[in-house]
Amino acid sequence: MTPRPRVLVVDDEPDYLRIAARIAAKAGCAVATAPAALPGLKLAADEPPDLILLDVGLPDISGFEAARRLRRVPALARVPIIFFTVRSELDMVSEGLKLGAAGYVLKPFDPDELLRRIKAAVFPA
Repeated sequence: MTPRPRVLVVDDEPDYLRIAARIAAKAGCAVATAPAALPGLKLAADEPPDLILLDVGLPDISGFEAARRLRRVPALARVPIIFFTVRSELDMVSEGLKLGAAGYVLKPFDPDELLRRIKAAVFPA
């Protein structure tokens, strides 16, 4: 039996965290969650995920800074990251792309769009 892909969801908003985790589970993934970037970095280091869903605006450090730190860890350097962002942060899209973002999902997100993006990232055709 093939192990299920692991998805790490990092978001400080409990509703988004819960919904994104539920959608990742629906995609067939094992899910870990963190309410802030620093606990998310620890989870990623302890058990490297196959995909990270990462909010840009977090209370401890930004999602972009978290992505920079992830990229410096060899085991995590190539893990796809999909950023969650609100419309007012769209001007920062280029920064995320420079960090190798696999994509962006606008909040409030469409559950079907997020499901498609998760499946595309962890079950590439």
